[in-house]
Amino acid sequence: MVVSILPFSQGALLGDIQNSKTTLKIDGTVSQVSAASITKAKAAENAQLTHLQGKPGLATLQKYINKHLNHRSGAAHTATGVNKTGYGDCWGLSDWTAKILKKNGYTVRVVQGATSASSRHRWTQVKIDGKWITFEPSLVTKKYGSKPYTSTCGKASKVILTYNA
Repeated sequence: MVVSILPFSQGALLGDIQNSKTTLKIDGTVSQVSAASITKAKAAENAQLTHLQGKPGLATLQKYINKHLNHRSGAAHTATGVNKTGYGDCWGLSDWTAKILKKNGYTVRVVQGATSASSRHRWTQVKIDGKWITFEPSLVTKKYGSKPYTSTCGKASKVILTYNA
């Protein structure tokens, strides 16, 4: 079977590989890749998202999102969808970010508010040293110019959910 495959962060799915060895055609080069080697690569990629702590952990997460994920209107609304495709709308990227931060022990909440583009925009807030700070996963993507995670484009009017409170 010959398939064109994207990097994991841009939509490659392990479930797409049915055989133990699959022929991949990348930039005209044909090579054999085992499902086990792909699983190992994905695990290494995800290892970057463990042991995040404090503001340095948020900076690491920002870099990861910027490199591996992107915002797309109408894309995945959930963390699961973002994991599968590498793309999410503000709801999906916020859900994905909140779940990663939750796994790392952060107190995090998903908030919603109005922006110039949407009346229901979502982003996350993280409690650091007793204060809520913004972590805006949509704005750190390449689509929005790789802004710092503390950038915001709206004012929170509603808390959707909170983890590790």
